[in-house]
Amino acid sequence: MPNDQTLSRKFSAQLAAAKAHIWRELDARGLYERDGWRIAELVRESALGGTEVVLRPLHMTLESPADLECVVTIVEEAETIDLECTTPQPAH
Repeated sequence: MPNDQTLSRKFSAQLAAAKAHIWRELDARGLYERDGWRIAELVRESALGGTEVVLRPLHMTLESPADLECVVTIVEEAETIDLECTTPQPAH
């Protein structure tokens, strides 16, 4: 189905954008993949009746930043895909 393919491409693009956002934020904090940082993905049901993929930084031995996450929501029936990322506030 053409709509499924279009939705799939948009979903993949939003996931890639979410990962890029998290890596930029981690890099800005000096937290690097080479030092063991990863992006964990959790899939859950959305309150909107769709599916959410929650992306957060993860390290096996260090505490993860609590203020950093992205959520990609797909509602197939409505053919919508949304991306929301937390943006840490600068320290004053």
